[in-house]
Amino acid sequence: MTRQREFKALVRERMAKTGERYAAARAQLLKEHRNDDGAARLYPGLIAGYATFGGQQNGTAPLTNVLRQANLRWAATGRPFTEAVVNGLCGGPGFLYAVFEYKGWPPLLSIALQSRSMPDAYIAEGLGRLGVNVVRHETTSPAAARKALDAAIEAGRPALCAMGLKTVAVAGRDGDAFWIDGRAPVPTRLPAIDLAGRRAAYKQAKHRLVTIGGADTKADAVALLRRALADTATSYVEPAVPKSFQVNCGFAGLEKWQRLLTDGKDRKAWPAVFPEGPRACAGLARTYEWIACLVAPGAGRPLYADFLDEASRVLGEASLGRAADGFRQAGQRWSRLAEFIAAVDDPVVRRSCDAAEQSIADLDAEGDCRTSSDPMEMMRAKQAAYADARLTKEQARAIYREMADHLGGIVDAERAAVAAMSPVVEPARARAAAVARPT
Repeated sequence: MTRQREFKALVRERMAKTGERYAAARAQLLKEHRNDDGAARLYPGLIAGYATFGGQQNGTAPLTNVLRQANLRWAATGRPFTEAVVNGLCGGPGFLYAVFEYKGWPPLLSIALQSRSMPDAYIAEGLGRLGVNVVRHETTSPAAARKALDAAIEAGRPALCAMGLKTVAVAGRDGDAFWIDGRAPVPTRLPAIDLAGRRAAYKQAKHRLVTIGGADTKADAVALLRRALADTATSYVEPAVPKSFQVNCGFAGLEKWQRLLTDGKDRKAWPAVFPEGPRACAGLARTYEWIACLVAPGAGRPLYADFLDEASRVLGEASLGRAADGFRQAGQRWSRLAEFIAAVDDPVVRRSCDAAEQSIADLDAEGDCRTSSDPMEMMRAKQAAYADARLTKEQARAIYREMADHLGGIVDAERAAVAAMSPVVEPARARAAAVARPT
């Protein structure tokens, strides 16, 4: 069997033992799963030393693997970077709520569960806090972009590239194709023309390419750690978005979503936007997908708790251990919300949740980049899948009321977790304000 099939079989075995759904069982196995040194034999043209692939989340997984290939260690501990540490330095959890409405389409729910809503901005924050030397290259020229990528591969340096909304690592070249490391436990062979198209499709990035050199000996790892902790806490109360949009973010956004689930008068509330049938299914299925599948399980909160445990040991701050416990409790509450949706008494809703889980299983079986990158094609497929949903208005409203109760518990847990961070966060904020204050 191929290695990806072996890994998928291990996930299925754990699911049978624990009752977990695929994404949750997968995340637990990834904490221990490592590829062996035979990767070079399996994937010709792979950069020397690149032997670990995939992880829990888009972006943070390949970034962690690039750091491992460079044999870099986190200066705060002297140990290799883990995805939990990389994720925490990127900024960890946060929240954003938005619903986009387009003529002819069901409303599209977006829930960002990290401290930056745009994936490339999230990774950019982490790159500034790793304590390593970073080289960035951007160009509007596809030819120059390809030349820079070839140069990085020839120099034995994997390249972090924006590919649509994802950050991936280009980990080698095989003929006129490249090995892509994303979230899957194996690399994906992607033809050069396809990679170029996907890089060019994300206009904001200008074919962005990042390579990582050695350790930055001038970086203060402890100060960068404190800055990351302060950034996470700040994102809940003063998110890095235009002021007019802050009501949709952090604690304000969570409480707004909780209200909109049951508000009977607001035209933007769920009883109006997702009233019944296919539209109700669209809102529920999308909520499940965001919470359970698009970030680490439990809305990414348990992964951040692992980082807080490490930070507590580094800084000698017991309050961060209490914050870790709080975020684990929040993660459990997020998971219970997802489980509630997956058990809704409508076969189309249940099938849609199962399909979201299956997309992660397909990733493990086939690698990254195998699914369509056309968002309109994906939207059409989902719209067709929701067509037979039969939830009535009364059923939908009852579901939304229970979701609001779940969200109330989530808000309480996350407020307590962020409050527990204050002994570390407030001094860091004060120092940052003093540095920014003009003399």
